[in-house]
Amino acid sequence: MKLSNEPVPLDSVVGPAPERPVRTAVWLAHAVALVVGAFGLVCALALPFAPVWSERTEVRWPTAEAEATTAFLAPYRPAEFAATVPCRTVREAAGTVFTTLPPGSDREGMVLAVRGGKPELLLGQRSVPLPALSGDCTLTVHADSTRSVVAVGGWSTELQGIAAPEIFTFGTDLPPAQAATLSVTARTFSWFDTAPTELKQTLITCALVCAVLSALVLLARTRPRIRFNSPLLMAIDAAMLAILALWLVIGPISDDDGFAMLTVRNYEPSGDIGNYYRWFNASETPFTLVQHLMRWVSDYSLAPVWLRFPSIVAGLLTWVVVSRGIVGPMCRAGLKGHALAAVFFLACWLPFGLGVRPEAFVSLGMAVLVACLLKADRSDAPLGWLGLAAITAGLTAAVTPTGVAALIVVVAFAPRILRVIARPGPLPRWAAVPTRLVLLGCAASVGLVAMFADSTWNGVLQATAIHHEFGPSLGWYQEIDRYAALLGTGSWGAAGKRLAVFLVLTAVLLAGGCVLRRVHRWTRMSEVELLLGAVAAVLAGLWLTPSKWTHHFGSLAGVGSALLAVTVVMLWRVRVPREARMLGIFGLLAASVAAGLAFMGPNAWYLYSDIAMPWSDTPVRPLDEPLLWLAFGVVAGCVGFAALHGSGRPAWTAMPSSVLVLAALASTLVLLTSFVAAPRVMGDRFSVAQVNRQSLTATSCGIEDEVETLPFASALRPLPGVTAAEGFAPGGPPPPEPELDRKKNGEVQPVEEVPAVWDSRERGPQTVGSLATTWFELPPLGAGQVLSLWVSGRPEQGNSLAVEFATPGGAVRRELRDPPPTELPFDDPRHGRPVDWRDFRPWRVMTVDDVPPGASRVRVLAEDATADEQGWLAVSAPVVRNVVPLREVLDEQEPALIDWPMGLLFPCRTGYPRVGGGSADSPGVLVAPPGGEGSMAYDPEVGGVFAGVPMLSWRLETPSRLRGAPGVSWGHVYSVSYDVRRDLYERGSRRGVIGGAGGDGGYPFEEH
Repeated sequence: MKLSNEPVPLDSVVGPAPERPVRTAVWLAHAVALVVGAFGLVCALALPFAPVWSERTEVRWPTAEAEATTAFLAPYRPAEFAATVPCRTVREAAGTVFTTLPPGSDREGMVLAVRGGKPELLLGQRSVPLPALSGDCTLTVHADSTRSVVAVGGWSTELQGIAAPEIFTFGTDLPPAQAATLSVTARTFSWFDTAPTELKQTLITCALVCAVLSALVLLARTRPRIRFNSPLLMAIDAAMLAILALWLVIGPISDDDGFAMLTVRNYEPSGDIGNYYRWFNASETPFTLVQHLMRWVSDYSLAPVWLRFPSIVAGLLTWVVVSRGIVGPMCRAGLKGHALAAVFFLACWLPFGLGVRPEAFVSLGMAVLVACLLKADRSDAPLGWLGLAAITAGLTAAVTPTGVAALIVVVAFAPRILRVIARPGPLPRWAAVPTRLVLLGCAASVGLVAMFADSTWNGVLQATAIHHEFGPSLGWYQEIDRYAALLGTGSWGAAGKRLAVFLVLTAVLLAGGCVLRRVHRWTRMSEVELLLGAVAAVLAGLWLTPSKWTHHFGSLAGVGSALLAVTVVMLWRVRVPREARMLGIFGLLAASVAAGLAFMGPNAWYLYSDIAMPWSDTPVRPLDEPLLWLAFGVVAGCVGFAALHGSGRPAWTAMPSSVLVLAALASTLVLLTSFVAAPRVMGDRFSVAQVNRQSLTATSCGIEDEVETLPFASALRPLPGVTAAEGFAPGGPPPPEPELDRKKNGEVQPVEEVPAVWDSRERGPQTVGSLATTWFELPPLGAGQVLSLWVSGRPEQGNSLAVEFATPGGAVRRELRDPPPTELPFDDPRHGRPVDWRDFRPWRVMTVDDVPPGASRVRVLAEDATADEQGWLAVSAPVVRNVVPLREVLDEQEPALIDWPMGLLFPCRTGYPRVGGGSADSPGVLVAPPGGEGSMAYDPEVGGVFAGVPMLSWRLETPSRLRGAPGVSWGHVYSVSYDVRRDLYERGSRRGVIGGAGGDGGYPFEEH
């Protein structure tokens, strides 16, 4: 035997020994990870069906007072209904015994009456024959969502398909002593009145803990590197921060900001994020993530500038991700790429991103998702980035229906993601890939937690059914409606909004052409496919949303602006002459048409954001000319050819690139300069920017501080004399208005002293004539009083209206004309404004603020010298009015229902009608936008929660004005007076445990 002196390798002695424990540990770790991920995923999937506490509310009437009352149920029908009328009451009654409807209503309620000793019952719209009143004649009605059972003594009948009656009131003609014998109970639907049980809370905790552990496992080998940018790049970032901070103060409100905030503010009484104004206050579930965020934000302050702050933070984060996570790595263009990204980001984000709506957060989620997928494709440790992408996709899908675009991106790029997941590791792929997939699914399940932590499967089904029934519920094939709205001439079709969308669509066409021609590979930008797919996913997500509003285009701001910047860089790198020529010519045409069509729209913004706005009723001239953009692109191409002459590089693509960049820059400048200029024009008068600026120091209650009401003070005493009226005749009275200091049974009464009216329409608008009223005694006006008169018709353009004062120095005349309106119809480049667009017919109050000193008498002088359709004039005798701040009027009549378009700008108003438990408080005063009280909140055809208000009340408008802005129609103030008592019923509730798929069934929209 030979002995070798050569050293023995260490692994030949000890190598196999440690391999088994190490390999066993790896297998064990994967097994534990698989179990944790699977357990967390199962917990999350179980949440929609987990048991919850259900709060079931019962409404009972009569109370001790036994009087008729308002009862605004939401939904209008209860889940269960029971009414009992004792036999003696039926026998002795005459007239209406009990009703859930106001007189004359055509709704489907219940009306029980006794006429001529014979009972009559109406259920729904069906008359129910009742037997004669003999023996035991106690009458009972029991109903639910599918049937009603009527019994009189021993007789009964079952009415299949007749659901519980709609309830707007508990009414009766009986005296209180008899009414007290009635018994009515209605249990409201409780789809959304739920709270997690201990079991569900445990599932939530387990799902979140497992998701965190899964994310940590996926991130274990990920080492993010922090790089400090060059000073020039950081200077652009600082400019971006400054612009967004400025936009926070001066930027526009949207028509949904007030709606969204009332849904959030009403969470406390309802325990749910409902719709408050419409859709029966149905829940927004499962897309309530941003609303819950805003609920926590609003707990600190309701100042508009604070409520808009989260969207600014989301915008800033989106910029960081777009510039450093998408454009920077894809383009590697340094300062130029960063500057391009900044221009396009501002052009896409500013028109849509600011406010309470969720699009800013969808935009952020989509940008983070794309950045993570790009990073995973390039990283040596991709699982951590895929984990972040999974969490982002789950949370983005929980924000709003448009967030489904995140899931579309994941599905569309599943093969690419699977290739990353299947990279070799310490274990065979058959073992590693399922574990990784389960961990990623568990991480993404945080979206399910966000959706169903406070809701149930049944709640989602019922909320979806209600939204679908009332709409808007449009199909994918009606997506064209969104673009039709974008091409409108209102705030939905503002030039800035058009440009953001049209430029992104142009970039999609150009980038798609580059991908089809493989140009992206020649230019070393192969990852543009993923970015293009993400933009296409957002557009596809919009196709799937049931509402076709242009707000949703804000979801494109992140990935859309990134695609624009990447497309411009890619075009500039094209070297092949044939491809460059094709992309240059067709790209120039597309970009020029897009820019011209965008700026053809007005610079119009919603409601108060449009005050004093440049180009708000005209195209943004001269930028609305496609030929101008075409010429600029040709000039840019010529400059490019001259600069690149002899280098062998084609300059064709400089044409579309320059148009895209300049159009985005022009839009950004138009937005910033116009929103800076508008509040400067208004000065110390009301503007959105002024409210935001003051709210930074907590010195503003919004528009509530800027509105003056003009309640009636006194009529003037006519002096002996004769009214000289030729062509004028006594006319009908002006609109009734409330006498705020006079109430009956707690309800405001109308002014009794109605001023005389003279009208020149006695024989139609063709009548002409003149009016000189008798003199009226003018008492000294106190501080805070003005002289006024009601006017209808046109006091200008050939007609005239004046008041004449008698003073010690002689007669003094004051001409009265309507102030020039600030809101004008669109001035179409071809057709101009509509003919005779101004409507002079509505009654309005004109004030005389500069009464001459020493004036003791006043009279009205009018002349109707025109015979066109609006060539008439009606005018009242002068009256004295008090000037009272809006706040005082609202304080005296709460609860105040602020209509949804204006809710954001009433941050100090907390006394609003509460909606919860299936019923709504009766408002005492309404604040309506310029369009009046025709709000969806009062429309039963869209499930208006306050539909009973116009049925059971009469509304009296107090004239009002915006301080220092006579041409601005700010809105209306209506005092609400009911014919019955308000909310005079009892509420009670009981709790019970139900499964997530259980609870009340669907609402009976149609009789079976």
